[in-house]
Amino acid sequence: MGQVLHKRATTTHEIRNKIRQEQGTTNSIAKKYNIAYHTAKKWQSRDSVEDKPMGNKRANATLSVDEDWLICEVRKLTWLPLDDLWLLLNPMFPKLSRSALHRCLQYYGISKKPKELQQKPQRSKFKSYAIGYLHIDITDFWLGKKKWSLFVAIDRETKFTYAEIFSKKTMDNAVKFLENTYQFFPYKIHTILTDNGLQFSYRALQEALKPDNVHPFDKLCEQHNTEHRLTKFAHPWTNGQVEKMNHIIKSATLKLFHYETIDDYSKHLAKFLNYYNFGKKLKSLRFKSPHDIILQKYQDEPDLFLQNPVYYCRGLNN
Repeated sequence: MGQVLHKRATTTHEIRNKIRQEQGTTNSIAKKYNIAYHTAKKWQSRDSVEDKPMGNKRANATLSVDEDWLICEVRKLTWLPLDDLWLLLNPMFPKLSRSALHRCLQYYGISKKPKELQQKPQRSKFKSYAIGYLHIDITDFWLGKKKWSLFVAIDRETKFTYAEIFSKKTMDNAVKFLENTYQFFPYKIHTILTDNGLQFSYRALQEALKPDNVHPFDKLCEQHNTEHRLTKFAHPWTNGQVEKMNHIIKSATLKLFHYETIDDYSKHLAKFLNYYNFGKKLKSLRFKSPHDIILQKYQDEPDLFLQNPVYYCRGLNN
C-alpha cells in the first residue's frame, strides 16, 4: 500500500519505526539516518508514523466552534454573496473581517455556491430569418502610410460573405459596394442591417442638417425591395455578426502577413473569402460550409434564388 507523505518529508514509515526503536542518543540517530536533529527527536517521541496536520486546527482562531457553526448555518440557509454575508454577520461579530469570513467558509468547504443552486444566465436565441438577411459594416486598416476601408457583408443564416476594399468610406462607395453585393449573392436579399454611419443613413444628423432627398443607400434598397434596418445608437453589438467577421478577416490576413501593395492584399483577401465561403466548415453551421448551406436551402426553397448556386462554386473550371 502506498504511503502518503508530505512533499518535504525526509523519512519513510519504515525509517520512522526504526527511529522509535533506537536506544542511542538523538545526535547518533540523526547521523545514522542522515536527518536533522529535530526530525530524529520528533519521531522518537511520536506514537504514530503518520504525518500530522500542521497549522491552526480551525481557519479562524478568533472565533469559537459555536460561532463557526452559526456562520456555516447562515451561509447554508441564505447562500448570500461574500460581501452581503459579511454585512449580515458584522453586527453579531464586530471583530470578524471579510478575509477571516472567507477563510472560515473555505475551511468548511462552503465558499462556493453549489452548482445546482447557481442560476444560469438566460440567453435568448438568435432570431431566425430566411436567407437574405445581410449585416453590413465598414472597418478601417492601414497599409503602408495610407488608410483604407474594408466593406464587409455577411448573411445571418448562411454566413456567406462578401468584402471589398475602397480608398475612402463615402456614400458613393457604399452604394457601389451594395450594387456589387446584390450581384454577388445568388439569392434575394430581403433585409440589410447597418450602423448609423453617414455612408448608410442620414439618421445621425441633426434635423436641421438632414437633406430632403432620400439617402442613396436607402434608394438602392428600395429599388431591390430590400428593408434597410439601422442599429440603436451606441449599440455596436447589435451588428455583432459582421463585427466578428471583420475580426476574422483581419486575423487571417493583415495580422499574419505583410503586403507590399494594396493589390497584393486584395488578391489574398479574395483567396481567403473563397476558402471561407466554399471550403471552411463552420461550427455554427454544424460543420458545413456556407456554400453547403446555400445548396441545402436551394433544394428546400428554390423560389428564394435568382440563379442556381450549384454553378456558383469556385473550382478549377472557374
